[in-house]
Amino acid sequence: MRKAMVMALAALCCGASPAGAGQGWYTGDARCVPPRDDGHYSAPYDPLEHPGEFPTFPGADKPGWFCSYQREDGVIVQFGNSQTPQQQWLAVWSSGANDLD
Repeated sequence: MRKAMVMALAALCCGASPAGAGQGWYTGDARCVPPRDDGHYSAPYDPLEHPGEFPTFPGADKPGWFCSYQREDGVIVQFGNSQTPQQQWLAVWSSGANDLD
């Protein structure tokens, strides 16, 4: 069960934001307009691209931008991840979080 939750989180992280810290910025749509890169949020981050590299870059302790809403047809649309890059990395790579330990 825990592995399924970690995989779901990893898929959410990967599908919702560009890979890697500092590469690009957040994407969104008319209802979820991404913020400016003004230092309030961390850069988009993909922990799967950084095994063994705990994030220590400037802003790694800031939350990521996150926006979600439910469309008229019931589908939930989500952009970003509100966790800090450090939290995202720990969720994927901490001891026992996956079968790669």
